[in-house]
Amino acid sequence: MTTTPRLSAVPEAGGDGALRAVSEAARSATLAQNLTGARRLEAADRIVIEFAGRAECDETRRRGFARLAPEARARDHLAAACQLTTWHAGRLVTAGMQVHRRLPKVRAMVEEGLLPEQLAIDLACRLAEVPDDIVGAVEAYITAKLRGDLEGGDRPSRSRMDKMFESAIEDADPKAAQDAVDAATEERKVSMRPGSNGTATLWAKLPIADAELLWRRIQNDAEVAAINGSPRPIDQLRADALSALAVYRPTMTTGCDCGGEKSGTDDNHGFDIAEVGLGPDLPRPTVGNAAAAAGQPIRISVIASAAHGRPNRVEFVNGAYSSFDWLCQELLEGDDAKVRFEIIDPTPGAMDDPAQRLRYVVSPALAERIRLRDGTCRHPGCSVEARNCDIDHVIAFNRDEPALGGPTVEWNLMCLCRSHHREKTFGGATYQLGALGELVITTETGHRHRTRPTGPLAMARDSIQERDMIERISRLISRDGYIASPPGTERGDWSGDWSA
Repeated sequence: MTTTPRLSAVPEAGGDGALRAVSEAARSATLAQNLTGARRLEAADRIVIEFAGRAECDETRRRGFARLAPEARARDHLAAACQLTTWHAGRLVTAGMQVHRRLPKVRAMVEEGLLPEQLAIDLACRLAEVPDDIVGAVEAYITAKLRGDLEGGDRPSRSRMDKMFESAIEDADPKAAQDAVDAATEERKVSMRPGSNGTATLWAKLPIADAELLWRRIQNDAEVAAINGSPRPIDQLRADALSALAVYRPTMTTGCDCGGEKSGTDDNHGFDIAEVGLGPDLPRPTVGNAAAAAGQPIRISVIASAAHGRPNRVEFVNGAYSSFDWLCQELLEGDDAKVRFEIIDPTPGAMDDPAQRLRYVVSPALAERIRLRDGTCRHPGCSVEARNCDIDHVIAFNRDEPALGGPTVEWNLMCLCRSHHREKTFGGATYQLGALGELVITTETGHRHRTRPTGPLAMARDSIQERDMIERISRLISRDGYIASPPGTERGDWSGDWSA
């Protein structure tokens, strides 16, 4: 077993000897970390084997739809046990299986401690997509290159790894290389992730030609705005140029059944992305633009926290916030925007309906409330957005005797993605949900994991609770700064003998 030198034993300033000792401590720590990663990869593979053994026992007593894939069960177990996201846990499981069942050369480097864990996971997950008939040649090519680089102290970048794989696959099988290009094109997508301080990250995966054209359009618009006198930095102008692409204008060509105008054969009800005039102030998207482009009302949810002494907040579909003042200003300055308001009462159970309580189907309004509370799938480490999740009863609904089963009310409903919904239904863990949405999962191994809701409704409640707690504490603090008895509580008699 490798022993990592203690830095406390190294003098702070001792010339070359001290520098060598500190450098060796760092190298030893890195080796130990890599070997720990090797053990975790092995454990991931062993956990899959354990769940596979249980699955074989279940074959005789479970129907096909109720059987759970061992890989998925291992992923969900590791997500909670190792504090990983579901995505990272899934990659850990894939890498563990690949390294110990299909990639002997990668396994040798892992067990030497030469490969850092994340690099090993990335390498194994990439090789998992390589066909069996060429994986040996590709693995040999990649590991030879990597060994030389890592032993020389040079860790390759992600773009360099991409080029290594492209070269290796093209050498081994040109058709497979083209198939990989076609498969990657099928995975094109655009996603948005809410950030902090009123910002969000827009992320796209596009074919390189399309990405190049879009980039040129954004760059050109930003440069025109700069030439026309905008003082803002070029990065900000690029961002403004991208936002300006969302500006819509009506086109009057052919009619459509909705009573408005329709452009050509498109189904956008007469609205299309316009060629906007560029200047120092690039056009910005508005609520009116979005309503016109969608051809339907824009739904805006407002968490009504004002009654509890907190500011109202505007909630967008993707879980991002904006201020209530922004909404008012937008409506005052905007065009004839069609907007539908939904005022959300943050009080727990405010939308529970006695008539709905004994019905299995969750009403759309209650389902939306649960999604606003949870934000994402409630399984530890899972980030599937609530709008893409099932609304599941924590205590199962009794269809034969509804009064005896789990009621359809807020405290008994939660968001689970389809994968984790199946895990809850057919797995062996138990689930407990608190009144405010805190979920406790007890696994088959006896471990307890807790998740809290992260949606805007839960955040509004946290803010209200924090304010109420501050007020309660402030009432307990006397003028001299000490905690006093609560109002209405009789003070104790402290004149007795404390030594007893």
